[in-house]
Amino acid sequence: MIKNGLIEAAVDFEANQERFDEAFRLANNHAKYKLPEVHLKYALHLEDENRFKEAEEEFIKANKPQEAINMYEHKQDWHSALSVARQYHPESVNKVFLNQAKFHLDGRKDLAKAEQAFINAKEPEKAINVYQEARDRKSTRLN
Repeated sequence: MIKNGLIEAAVDFEANQERFDEAFRLANNHAKYKLPEVHLKYALHLEDENRFKEAEEEFIKANKPQEAINMYEHKQDWHSALSVARQYHPESVNKVFLNQAKFHLDGRKDLAKAEQAFINAKEPEKAINVYQEARDRKSTRLN
């Protein structure tokens, strides 16, 4: 298989069949450049199985910290999303806070928690706007 230049196909096949031990073995022994791709496929598999901490580790090994952040945001695990962002993708920290603020506004209508998230994102003017909009809606309903 290796002589025929089919190692990439073999690695992909094993990973797609969720035989990750074999995919990692083949990639490690014959195509190290394929390891990040195998780690990513394994991370997605672990995420599907709700094994989030293990999935996070695999996303990091795949050099895809943003995927781990997105995974945690999707399940509204803001603490874990921020932890990954701070450690592996600092440019995403403010975005996580903004997404958290949006969650508190849209889903919960919790202005205080949204305000704190906006402040943490270093965007206090957005918190002010939220309160102004809430005040305006309230005064419109009263008139």
